Amino acid sequence: MSMPITVARKKSAWKEIQSRTKIKKRTKLALGVLALIAGLLIASWAIRFTQSLFSPYIWNGQFNINLLVRNPRIFLLSYNPKEEKITILNIPDELFLDVPFGFGKWQLRSIYELGQSQKQIGGDRLLADTLTNFLAIPIDGFLDFSALQDQKSATEVVEFLRKNPFSGLNFLSALKTDLTIWELLRLKLGMGRVRFDKVKELNLDKLSVLDRENLPDGTPVYTTDPVKLDSVLSDFADPAITFEHKTIAVLNTTGQPQLAQKVARLITNLGGNVIITTNASQKLQKTLIQGEQSLTLRRLKQIFRLSDKINSSDENIISSRAQINVLLGEDRL
Repeated sequence: MSMPITVARKKSAWKEIQSRTKIKKRTKLALGVLALIAGLLIASWAIRFTQSLFSPYIWNGQFNINLLVRNPRIFLLSYNPKEEKITILNIPDELFLDVPFGFGKWQLRSIYELGQSQKQIGGDRLLADTLTNFLAIPIDGFLDFSALQDQKSATEVVEFLRKNPFSGLNFLSALKTDLTIWELLRLKLGMGRVRFDKVKELNLDKLSVLDRENLPDGTPVYTTDPVKLDSVLSDFADPAITFEHKTIAVLNTTGQPQLAQKVARLITNLGGNVIITTNASQKLQKTLIQGEQSLTLRRLKQIFRLSDKINSSDENIISSRAQINVLLGEDRL
């Protein structure tokens, strides 16, 4: 009787060893896959970190940050660190917009592919520039989640960004952005402090500021009047700029009609106090911003991608009674 029992025990022990071996192999395989994913993520973050070292402008949390989000539906995300609030603006695909760089008018839904066909521009960047001109709100960067298999609403994207960033590796690996790692971390930490009741969502097509029209081929599109549009964008004003209330003059040195008015509209929507918009007799090749050292001056230089260093030859090149002078050069055309 002992022989069959011994054989049975040996078979049982052998099966247990085989089972443990299979479990170990599966565990190693799973760990290997996780290590590969982690390695790819670390590599991508390392690349962004290296790029951030050479980026001249990094958002430091002193101002609002406005981001284009593509998921693939497009919305504008604005985080206000001073008041700890978030504003979401959903934008309909049927908007008919002027596209910069001489591309003419296009529907919003087509602008990304247009930008992708231009290697020196890119789809997200062309979308951001187009919406900056349309909304007269400076867009500081983009978050592109369009590679995700599962499409998420604007609220779902924002809720994820407010929570643990490591809770969804797939979500992070699908992210394409021009923000630096420091900006992403600061954005995540800041948005995580925002209370749920300070997240506001707006739908541009439900704010009674868009007009429905048809193109010659019958395609329905939305257009709008800038004055009506600006009346619903008060949530995007920057409290740091509004609080300082610096007087600002916008002077067009190019001779291009309406350039000063367009820039003044953007500065006003930002919360700036524009008191002068006019043409200047002196011509400048490059845009210049000069005036009292302040958060407002720093933010304007950031928006226009200007050096924060003061060149003595630029001082008082054109004077006005405003505290800050924005002189628009040929580089703005």
